[in-house]
Amino acid sequence: MYSGIFTRNDNKRMGRVRADTVIGGLAIALVLSVGGTVRAQDGDRQHETAARAALDEYFRAWNAADGAAVAAISNFPRLSLGQNGQVVVRETPEEIVATDFDALKQSGWDHSTLDLAEAVHVSSDKVHFRIVFSRYSADGSPYTTVPGLYVITNQNGHWGLQLQSILPATFTR
Repeated sequence: MYSGIFTRNDNKRMGRVRADTVIGGLAIALVLSVGGTVRAQDGDRQHETAARAALDEYFRAWNAADGAAVAAISNFPRLSLGQNGQVVVRETPEEIVATDFDALKQSGWDHSTLDLAEAVHVSSDKVHFRIVFSRYSADGSPYTTVPGLYVITNQNGHWGLQLQSILPATFTR
């Protein structure tokens, strides 16, 4: 008579143990998957930080009118997509070194600023930045502001600018 009661209680207890085990297993799986996501986000932050440093270095080299430094912070082949569909492919660093900064200065350029750099896609081998930059004359006044997309790639551990695509200027004087 009592054996039926104990059996029923044991089954209920076993049902609870099974449910507790399943819930506990799901909780562990959730923690592990969130932990993996956090590690992936940490990796993305590291890649974004490294790519952003390369982008900043590119602008420093550009403002110094240092073709060799611009080439050193580039990855090749280097592709530029300009306004009106202009495409320029530079296969070697020597093609970057040959940039005519004197002609740029004669056009009124003194320096450029990176006004916006927002990472929109991040992976271990490339980061896409939505950018806006402005060009300034020697008197400190801006004369053009241009939006674009710059892709910084990681080639064999070297983060460098590999693709730049600019849109028509949003401001010109």
